[in-house]
Amino acid sequence: EGFVHVDRDYVLKSAELAKAGGCKHFNLLSSKGADKSSNFLYLQVKGEVEARVEELKFDRYSIFRPGVLLCDRQEFRPGEWLVRKFFGSLPESWASGHSVPVMTVVRAMLNNAVRPSDKKKELLDNEAIHDLGKADGSLKP
Repeated sequence: EGFVHVDRDYVLKSAELAKAGGCKHFNLLSSKGADKSSNFLYLQVKGEVEARVEELKFDRYSIFRPGVLLCDRQEFRPGEWLVRKFFGSLPESWASGHSVPVMTVVRAMLNNAVRPSDKKKELLDNEAIHDLGKADGSLKP
């Protein structure tokens, strides 16, 4: 219930407030595999949020769908620890297709927010996030 409240309700309320405040371009951090019809709650909620934000009809809507987010955490998460160990033993080209450092996502979102685009809706997968996260070294979070 806490996950749904944070990842769905807070995000949707933020999008609604942004729209009401005149926001023209909304950047959403979602997840690889997001699908409102998924049998997995996490992916289902992410897909539902994507669809409901789209209904708000922003002039431009960018959805970031990263793979596993790589970051240092204070708390121990056994599943993430295993994934990081697994990815660490693979060639970087394979690992970067399925994971991305959080700071790369941040840079990608910043770069995307300031670059012009005629697209009304954009889906940015892990590869696009890696590329855009390197696009301009002058934009630092």
